[in-house]
Amino acid sequence: MACASEDGAQHFATKSISILPLYYGPLVKIRIKPSNDEYAISKDLLCTNSPVFSAMFKGPFKESQQMIAELEEMEYVVSVRSVQALIQWLYCRTVKFSINDPGERITAALELVRLADKYIIVGIEAQMAQYIREIIVANPHPIATLYGSRRDTNTYWIAHEHIISASYLRRGHPVRQILATACVSGYLHHKFFKEAEEYPSFAADLLLEVKSTLGRPNSKPAGTFEDPITGRIFELRK
Repeated sequence: MACASEDGAQHFATKSISILPLYYGPLVKIRIKPSNDEYAISKDLLCTNSPVFSAMFKGPFKESQQMIAELEEMEYVVSVRSVQALIQWLYCRTVKFSINDPGERITAALELVRLADKYIIVGIEAQMAQYIREIIVANPHPIATLYGSRRDTNTYWIAHEHIISASYLRRGHPVRQILATACVSGYLHHKFFKEAEEYPSFAADLLLEVKSTLGRPNSKPAGTFEDPITGRIFELRK
C-alpha cells in the first residue's frame, strides 16, 4: 500500500483520498464542530477499527443516513489535530506529527491515544508510548545535559496537563504507564508532589513505578537509583 509517511498528519488527512487510491468507497465524513473541518475516510476502514463508528454508520442513527459523523471538540481529546492523526494511523499504522516543540508533541500523542480510547480503536497504544519515550530520551533537561547525569532529565517537557490527561486512560495503558515511569526520577528529586496529592490515580501509578525501580536488585552505590527510562544512574536528593 502506498503511504506518504514523509508527510505530517495534517497533509495526510487532507490528501488521503488521492494519496491512497487503494481505499475506494463507500466513503464517510468526519466533521469537527464548531470549526466544521471535514475529512473523508473509507467507511469499511473506519468501522472495522472502531465499534463505536460502526454503530454510528451501520445502525439506525442519522450518521448512517447522512454518512457524516459530527464530533464536538473536547479539550485534550477531540481536535482537528487528533482526528488528522487518527486518519493517518488508520491508513498507515504510523503517525508523523509536524511539530517541533517536544512538549507539544507529547500533547499531540496524548490527544491521539485518548481519541482512540474514546472510540475503542486499539493497536495504537504501544506505538505512542514508545514515541513519547523517544521524545523524553532525545530531549533531556538542558542543565542536566550541561552538568552531567545527577539531575532528573526526563521531566523537562512533561507538563501538569500531560499527567492529568494520562490519568483518564485506563490503568495499565502503555501511555499512562510510560509517563508515570518517566516521572520517577522527578518525584525522587522532589517534583510532582502536588500532582500526586491531587490525582490519586497518578499517585498510585507513580508509587508502583518507584517501588519497582528501587526494588530492582543491583550493585549500584547506596543512595543512587537507575532511571527506568534512560538507564542512567542518579543520586537521590536528600
